[in-house]
Amino acid sequence: MKRNEGYTLQDALEIILGDEIEFEGCEDNSDEDLDDPNYTPNNEDMESDESSDCGDSNNSEPNDLDEVPQPNPGQVNTTVQGTEQGKKQFSWRKKPFEAPDCTFQGPNVTPPESLLTPLEYFRKFITPEMLDLLKEQTNLYSVQKSEYHHNVNTSVKELEILIGLYLCMGLCQLSGNCAYWENDTRCPMVADNMSHDRFQYLLASLHFTDNSDLSNRQAGDKCWKIHPWLDMVPKQCLDISPEEHNCIDEQMVSFRGRHSPIRQYVKGKPHPWGLKVWCRCSSSGLLCDFAVYQGGTLLGMGGDVVVKLCESLPSNQNYKVLADNLFSSAPLVLKLFQRQIYFVGTLRVNRLAGCQLEDEKSLAKRGRGSVDAMVEREEESMVIVKWYDNKSVTLISSYCAVDPQDNAKRWSKSDKAFVEVNRPHIVKKYNTFMGGVDLPDACIARSKYHMRSRRWYLYLFWQTIMLGLVKAWLIYRHDCKLLGLLKTMKQRSFQAEVATSLILWQAKRGRPTLNTSPPAPLPKRVRVRVPDDVRTDQVAHWPVKCDKRGRCKFCKINATTSLCEKCDVRLCFTEERNCYRSYHLA
Repeated sequence: MKRNEGYTLQDALEIILGDEIEFEGCEDNSDEDLDDPNYTPNNEDMESDESSDCGDSNNSEPNDLDEVPQPNPGQVNTTVQGTEQGKKQFSWRKKPFEAPDCTFQGPNVTPPESLLTPLEYFRKFITPEMLDLLKEQTNLYSVQKSEYHHNVNTSVKELEILIGLYLCMGLCQLSGNCAYWENDTRCPMVADNMSHDRFQYLLASLHFTDNSDLSNRQAGDKCWKIHPWLDMVPKQCLDISPEEHNCIDEQMVSFRGRHSPIRQYVKGKPHPWGLKVWCRCSSSGLLCDFAVYQGGTLLGMGGDVVVKLCESLPSNQNYKVLADNLFSSAPLVLKLFQRQIYFVGTLRVNRLAGCQLEDEKSLAKRGRGSVDAMVEREEESMVIVKWYDNKSVTLISSYCAVDPQDNAKRWSKSDKAFVEVNRPHIVKKYNTFMGGVDLPDACIARSKYHMRSRRWYLYLFWQTIMLGLVKAWLIYRHDCKLLGLLKTMKQRSFQAEVATSLILWQAKRGRPTLNTSPPAPLPKRVRVRVPDDVRTDQVAHWPVKCDKRGRCKFCKINATTSLCEKCDVRLCFTEERNCYRSYHLA
C-alpha cells in the first residue's frame, strides 16, 4: 500500500474488517511430500484465530490484526456490515435485559426399544449405500489409472474389511503400514485378513468421483474429488434429531503435505498444519452438521459459517447456538433471532457495534466479579455483557444476560486460597454448553491411525470414518443412559467390536452346498469373544472336534470337545444338549 494514496475512514474499516487472513498451500508443485518441520511461517502465513475462554483464564484480548479505531465516547450509533447485503445500525443503552420466553419446543427425546449392536450403530452413519458408491468409483479409477486397464475388482465387503483393518490399526499403533505384516511386529487381526500387497493396492485405488467427467469439477469447488462422499456423510448426521443446545467450532485435520488447495496454517493449534472443518455439534458431542473450509469462495469466515450450519436447524422452535469470538457479531445474533434461534458467544472488541462498555481498568478497580452490560435500544433483542475475572471477557446473547448471578470458585494469589466470585448467568450458560466439538476431537485423538498419503482428500475420508465411529459410540452411551443401563462399553472396546464385526461379519446366504473336501481352516485369532453380529450371522460356523476338553461357552457348566471353528469357542453338542444351536441363534 503506497503512503501517498488517499483512503477514507469507511475504506479503511472495510479493509481491516474483511476476511480473516488464511494461508493456503495450493500452488506448490514441489516433489517433496512433506513440509520442512523447521519451517516457521511469517505473519502473512498465519491465521488470526484467537478464541477467548470464559473459564479460568478468560483471555479475551484480540489479535493485533483485529485492532480497529474505536468510536468516540459520545457516539452511540454506529454502522457495521451485516451478514446480509446492506448495513444495519445498532444503538445501545443501560437497562435490565428482559429475557424472552425461549422454552424449547423441539421434539422430546424418547428412549429406544432396545440397544443395537455396535456395528448397527456404526452403519447408521457409514451406510452400505455410501460404500457402494466408493466401490464403483474405486473400480473405475483403478481401470483409468492403470496402463493395462487392470480392475482392482473390489466389493462392499472388502471395503468394510479395509475400514475394519484401519480401526484395528488405531487400537494398536505401529510406526507404519508394513509393520503390521512384518514378523517381528505382526498383528494377526490385520495380517490374517488381508495381504499387505492387496491392502496397499486398495489404498492406492480409493476414489470418490469420476475424473473424466468434467461436470463434477464445479467452479470454485476445491473438494470436488471427494464432494460426493462429503455430501452423503452430513445427510446421515441430520437423521438424528438435534438437541436444544448446539455449539459451532472448528476442527483441524492434521495434514503436512504440500499438494492440497485447502491446506491451512493456524497458529496455536495442536496440529497447526491441516485441513479446516467447520462443525456444529450438540452440547453432548453429537455431530449434527459440518462443512470443509475452502477459502472465501464457498464458505467464508465468521457469521457466514454459523448461518450456513444453522440452515438445517428448524426455525421457531427455540434452539440455542453457542460459538466463540471467531464467529460472533451483532448482525449474526439478529439474523438468527429472526428465525427464533437464540445465540450466546464471546465477542471481540472490534465487533462491539458501537456499544460503549466500561474499560478493563475500571472493572479491575471494582474487583473480580464486576460486570457491565448494555441492551440494544430498538428491538431489545440482544445484550452485550463485559465481565472481569482474571481478565475481562465480553459476551453477546439474545436470551440471557447478567441475572440470575451465581458464585464461581477462583484461586486468589493474594489470599492464597479459593474465593467466591460473582458470575453472570450468560457466562454460566457459555461454560456449560460450549465445548461439544472438543469432545469428538478428544475421542478421535485417542485411537485414530494416521495413514500417510500424497492425496490430501484421503485425510478427510479417514476423518469422516472416525467421526462416524465416535458418533455411533456417543449415541450408544446416550441410549444406555435413557434405558437406565449403568455398565457401558468404553470407546476402545466399542471400536474393537466394530472393527471385528466389519472384518468377520458376512451376510446370510442360502443353504450351503455340500463339499467333499474339508474346508480350509481359518487363521487363529486371539480374542475374548466374537461380536454378536458375527455370532448370529449363520455363515461358516462349522463344528469341529478338538483334543482338549473345555467348558461350554453357552451353558458354562459342562465340559466338551466340540468347537465352533469360526467363533473359536467350545459348545455342547450331544444327544442331551445342543448348546451349539442355542449359542448361534441367541
